[in-house]
Amino acid sequence: MKIAVLGAAGFTGRAAAIELSRRPEVGEIILVDYSIRDARRLAKGLSPKCRWAMADVGKPVELSRLLEGIDAVANAVGPGREYDRPVLLACASMGVAAASIGEGALPKGDRDDIHDAFRAAGVPAVAGCGMMPGWTELLAAHFLGACEPPAEEPSARDPLRYLFFSPDRFGGYAFLRSVARGAGAAVPPPGGSPPGRYFAMPDGAVAGVPEGKAGARLAGIVNAGGTLGAVGKELAAALIFWLRGSMPAPPGTPAAACGVALGVRSARVEDPVGKLGSALLAETAVRLASRPPKGAGLLPLHELIGREEAESIAAAAGARITIR
Repeated sequence: MKIAVLGAAGFTGRAAAIELSRRPEVGEIILVDYSIRDARRLAKGLSPKCRWAMADVGKPVELSRLLEGIDAVANAVGPGREYDRPVLLACASMGVAAASIGEGALPKGDRDDIHDAFRAAGVPAVAGCGMMPGWTELLAAHFLGACEPPAEEPSARDPLRYLFFSPDRFGGYAFLRSVARGAGAAVPPPGGSPPGRYFAMPDGAVAGVPEGKAGARLAGIVNAGGTLGAVGKELAAALIFWLRGSMPAPPGTPAAACGVALGVRSARVEDPVGKLGSALLAETAVRLASRPPKGAGLLPLHELIGREEAESIAAAAGARITIR
């Protein structure tokens, strides 16, 4: 099969490309990035399977010219709220299956348009194949027992979703930008979550960082940036990215963890090295390229990947799933 990785030079895209290069069923990988130099360097150093291409994926015409003959797209370009819609609609227009890392729930209007486009094209897609959304949905469906997908406006009965991360070991600029722009008031740690500082996010989810220097420094930057409005938040994102190496987590802290909590019940997965979201994106793209018998349109992730399969992906990445 032939798979294109969008945003291949970024944090998630690079790890997804490495994972795909190890899959015997993947015969060719097209590494697409706005930085052709980085994409070429990665392709040459990774595998003879890899080729490289440059594209501004926010421009449908530019992206569509690269999709001829592609079996599936693994989209790791962020922020998702800016790029998911144009990328997924471009894939649907070319009849190419697509898995997108996502960043929170798609607005209902966008979700409906994307679903209709893929149904009309007769191919499947999944939006939200990273840590949150992605692993949080698998945990809710298979380990917590709450199968409803994340709503645009969560109700009191929806499980609380959270993502905990160590800034020095997890996330690229787009991810850190979304945290800096969206982090709100401090909130108590969700049930079953690692110890740390937690902040409310606009979609009803929660983001957290370790206690100590990492938490104090990141919180200080985010709070200072927030007082200056939109420009301050952009500056805060850049500062977090530049200074992330000076935000070490306490020994034994995972690179990332995500989970869901509903009442006294909780489920979480700990990612020791920060590659679990990329592994899920790669696995989803391979499954979509194989044209699963699940129909066309936007598919719920938990219908494509079951509990045993989720456990297998986590185990291969050295991750641990905990249920309470």
